[in-house]
Amino acid sequence: MMPDDNLKPNPPNPSEMEKLLEIELMQKRAAWQQAKTRHGTWRALSFLFLFLVIAAALVGIFIFLSSDRRAELKSGRTDQAQPSPTPLASPN
Repeated sequence: MMPDDNLKPNPPNPSEMEKLLEIELMQKRAAWQQAKTRHGTWRALSFLFLFLVIAAALVGIFIFLSSDRRAELKSGRTDQAQPSPTPLASPN
């Protein structure tokens, strides 16, 4: 009995191997480019979120401090020393 020659692997043709490798590299480059774009989008969204959180904190602090200051002015309390309403008695 003769073994079937179809079952033996053919030696690879160098030009075919080159074409297959080039196709595989093109597919990998496309996948890398998509991953790079996705990563850039997430990074931009992260910075935007961080900016919004910091801006909201600053606005909140400003509102809190301005309302606190208004309450102080309304109640008559200030950080500066108020002059005494009674005149100083003269020694006689």
